[in-house]
Amino acid sequence: MSSPSATEPGWAPTGRTVAAVCAVGILVVGQLYVVLPVLNKLAADWDTSKSAATWTTTAFGLAYGVGFLVTGPLSDRWGRRPVIVGGLLATVVSSLLVAAAPGLVSGLAARILQGLTASFFAPAAFAYLSERIAPERRVFALTCLTSSFLGAGVVAQVLAQLIGNALGWHAIFVAGAIVFVLSAVLLRVVLQAPAGSGDTNETAAKDDSTHEGSGVRGALAPYVFLLRQSRLALLYLSCLAILGSFVGIYTGIQLAPPAGIGSGNTALLALRASAIPAMVAVPLLAGRLGSIAPATRLVTALAAAAVAVAVTTIPWGGVWVAVWLFVFVTAVAVAAPAAVQAIAVSAGAARGTATALYTFALFVGASAGPQLANLAARVGYSAVALSMAAAAAVGAALARAASRARVPVSIGVVETVRE
Repeated sequence: MSSPSATEPGWAPTGRTVAAVCAVGILVVGQLYVVLPVLNKLAADWDTSKSAATWTTTAFGLAYGVGFLVTGPLSDRWGRRPVIVGGLLATVVSSLLVAAAPGLVSGLAARILQGLTASFFAPAAFAYLSERIAPERRVFALTCLTSSFLGAGVVAQVLAQLIGNALGWHAIFVAGAIVFVLSAVLLRVVLQAPAGSGDTNETAAKDDSTHEGSGVRGALAPYVFLLRQSRLALLYLSCLAILGSFVGIYTGIQLAPPAGIGSGNTALLALRASAIPAMVAVPLLAGRLGSIAPATRLVTALAAAAVAVAVTTIPWGGVWVAVWLFVFVTAVAVAAPAAVQAIAVSAGAARGTATALYTFALFVGASAGPQLANLAARVGYSAVALSMAAAAAVGAALARAASRARVPVSIGVVETVRE
């Protein structure tokens, strides 16, 4: 049996590939968060309330998450690079539609479309790095990609606040559209086409043969099979808390700022920016974190997130809140890759489908978080923080229960499903 290097044109260069994919990942996933700093401006321009404007985040997140269930298999059929580049170009159009939206209804419709077009990126990007980066560097690459998705939550808010304050909220999406064009060109150049005809590969051909002619039932069967496994079902439920608490707390900060922060642009900008170092630190610690079992990391990180966000309710000033938000963001950044690794361990041969469900669960949680924060913000920031702490604590409990469950997954899970 020949080694991969004997049949492949060579592994993709790790440095430039990971840097380019992660930079674009921040842009793509950042679209979920860019409306948070400008909720007031959106509400005023569309003659609606801030509470109603939070649905622009939920609409994008739901469409983004649901889109993964479709776009993941498409990258198997059409190839990673065409799906990534095509999705970025489609997001150019959807972003401009958001910028041109005259009201809440049209804005929500445009955000749904933007979520769907943006969803082409993540599954194909995960698959590309898994296939094209050398095995000894693969964990680092995937941790960087996951961290970039989380880092988008902070970086995108900071940039959106700067652009929105200077040029208005429309400029955020126009600027995004321009950068999406540049990103499509960049990844068209950086990403390698695999050996063989076009952008398809041997793995994709196998996946096509597995699902070809099976229809809707055959396409859904792997998802049903995975969700019937108690450990995986519990892990997916725990994933709802990861981005749910993350997006929820930042939505709450915008709607009801914590004591000692105020609603000024400078204070909120500093609070958001204070978490950026956490996104840099976690990938650098990937090697040490990798020595801890994924399930243990997930439980510990979610528990730490719950404690950290709860502590921010103590009214000891802005620095206190910033420090504990840093701890919270660090914990979330550790939890996300731990969750996908724990799921992959239990998924057998259905790892591609399992990863699609993972990303779906993450962004369903991200869609629910703003609405939970919206309800709690009517009472005040403390209610928001304690709600997010409760969500993270429940996630930790579910992850702990998952670690004790037994999953009868065999290596031939996909074949079993087909039968």
